Amino acid sequence: LDDLDWSDSIKEMQRNWIGKSEGATIQFEVSGGDGGQVVEVFTTRPDTLFGATYCVLAPENALVAKICTEDQRASVEAYVKEAAKKSDLERTELQKTKTGVFTGAFATNPVNGESIPIWVADYVLGSYGSGAVMAVPAHDDRDFEFAEENGLPVKWGVR
Repeated sequence: LDDLDWSDSIKEMQRNWIGKSEGATIQFEVSGGDGGQVVEVFTTRPDTLFGATYCVLAPENALVAKICTEDQRASVEAYVKEAAKKSDLERTELQKTKTGVFTGAFATNPVNGESIPIWVADYVLGSYGSGAVMAVPAHDDRDFEFAEENGLPVKWGVR
């Protein structure tokens, strides 16, 4: 914006509008794997943390290879390879079936201590935020569709 020939007031309005989200960064500790790993997510709805029933990593997230268990490695690597063939637009298409695979790893929900599975799915993009989401299927349509497709629990966190 600094290089644009716009008034300072317009530039300031743009800085405060484009991509600005208010929220919190939350860390979910990963159990197992290389040890000391965390899934870091940004959420505009920290009030829904009690409803988080799984985490999702983007296929290109470096954490995928670090936390993937040996018994899940082949399916995760095959999934990541297939996801790499799709554009971001194809991956985020709202009408498509949400696909993904379980990494074999679990994270601890920081507000209730529950162990929740970590999946890799192409509806999460590595180029957006941290490339990871806390999935709250009761409050997010994409998370709900993915949970339904994969038999994951739906827990109401806020009513």
